[in-house]
Amino acid sequence: MIAATITFYVFLALGVIAFAIEVWGLVDGARRPAQAFVDAEKRTKWFWVGLMIAGVLFGYLSIPVYSLAGVRIGGGLPWLFMLASVLPAAIYLADVKPEVIRFTRRTRRGY
Repeated sequence: MIAATITFYVFLALGVIAFAIEVWGLVDGARRPAQAFVDAEKRTKWFWVGLMIAGVLFGYLSIPVYSLAGVRIGGGLPWLFMLASVLPAAIYLADVKPEVIRFTRRTRRGY
């Protein structure tokens, strides 16, 4: 019982962290200008935003859900979906974003 509880909280923490990364990538990708993606030769803005929307959806659905009594009440796709759903955001943040930033014109707000 204790091992199952610990496992649940570990996967819950991993799911929430992965979901936060997915949302971060989606918000950042959505606010970048579309022309910067083309100039950086990193596909199109809507390709990356679409991938990250799917990642956010599957990431949200893969977060495990339990009731207060400890009985599973739903949610939680297999953990492999959690892993696969964070990949588009991770690739965007690590590879695409630095190149897109190079081709983003600076404004008075600084980005």
